[in-house]
Amino acid sequence: MEKKIWLNLTIYDFRKLFGASVIIFLMLILTAKKVDIPTTMIQVDYLKEEQKEKNTEHPSPTIELISSPLDRLCSGQETFCKKVIYTGGVNFDDKMRYTSEYLSIIGFIEKHLMKGTPVSVALKSYIINGEPGKRRGGATAERIRINLASLGAPEEYWGVSSHEFGHVVDLGALRGLSKYKDQNYTEFGKVKFSVDDSSLEYYRLSWDSESIRKETSEEKDFCSRYGMTNPFEDFAECHNLYLNNRQLFKVMTNESRILRQKYLFLANLFDNQVIQEGKSPLLYAGWRPWDTTVLY
Repeated sequence: MEKKIWLNLTIYDFRKLFGASVIIFLMLILTAKKVDIPTTMIQVDYLKEEQKEKNTEHPSPTIELISSPLDRLCSGQETFCKKVIYTGGVNFDDKMRYTSEYLSIIGFIEKHLMKGTPVSVALKSYIINGEPGKRRGGATAERIRINLASLGAPEEYWGVSSHEFGHVVDLGALRGLSKYKDQNYTEFGKVKFSVDDSSLEYYRLSWDSESIRKETSEEKDFCSRYGMTNPFEDFAECHNLYLNNRQLFKVMTNESRILRQKYLFLANLFDNQVIQEGKSPLLYAGWRPWDTTVLY
């Protein structure tokens, strides 16, 4: 028989009461809400979680943002585009059109010129001018200027530019190395042509000196009548005709042994490559245009 310790409660009863009290107390603690500290909605730091995800992702290639169509046109051709200078209020459409044509011409010459200094080195500046000038274009050994407002038609730009590039190739790219100078030809009055300058071979086909044509020279020996002005225009006119109207040039050579030699000079200079064959016909036997830049 168990011993009673208080109010007729046995030790067993007291143990059960104590156990029940402990259980009730624990339940009250677990279910009670702390009224003095409100719960927060922010349970997860999603910013940190996103950063963790980014750190584990493989990044996609970055895209180089190019600011304008003109920049896209020049992308990969910055060396050529840096030479272009716009003056006289050239509008955006003209910048796009004529810069594109310039890039096509200089790109071809740079790739196929087989002798001399690269044209990208010889040419220092290419000016596209929106205002009228004394003439449609002009060039030195290292500079070209095209006056857009002086062109008879936009289509003339290609031929005029190719003609002026002929001067840069002639005077700037094809330079001899000898210290001895030829006295018969000058660059704007200055004796600059070395005796081993490749251009002299071309000049001597029709010229005794800068201002004197060979007595045997005939109109059919030239690519145009303007080319009969002096040896430099002779070179530039045939340069343009070869690059852009090779088929007409070939037909012309059937009438002149001298013109055939000029054709072969340019064909070897450009590895027998041309920009375009051209479709201009020979109007009649012995016909020569006033200038080759209007053949398009």
